[in-house]
Amino acid sequence: MLPQDPFWLSATIKENFRYGDLSSLDEEIIKASKIAGLHNFILQIPQGDDTMVGERGKRLCLGQRQLIAIARAVLSNPDILVLDEATASIDPQTDELIQNSLENLMENRTGFVIAHRLSIV
Repeated sequence: MLPQDPFWLSATIKENFRYGDLSSLDEEIIKASKIAGLHNFILQIPQGDDTMVGERGKRLCLGQRQLIAIARAVLSNPDILVLDEATASIDPQTDELIQNSLENLMENRTGFVIAHRLSIV
């Protein structure tokens, strides 16, 4: 399930990725971050995926938190995915990035989308 407001560990970006699959290897995390459209952002920050996200992920913007949640879903590799307002409260540019990431994520999966805006579906 990809909720509007995912759960956050007060830990690093990498540890929050692994919340999707605790046994994920670093290579799998990199692949998931690329699928989610987050890899370039991670490369640009000084500590990369070892950056602490803070309580409730407060050091990241909402869009970045959603992209990490998408990467978690990639790592968990579900057959069925439920998207609950996955792009709510996001600016238009980030919304487009998330939509592209969701297209990659939904490939070969069954998806249920819960949304108030038809454009999200």
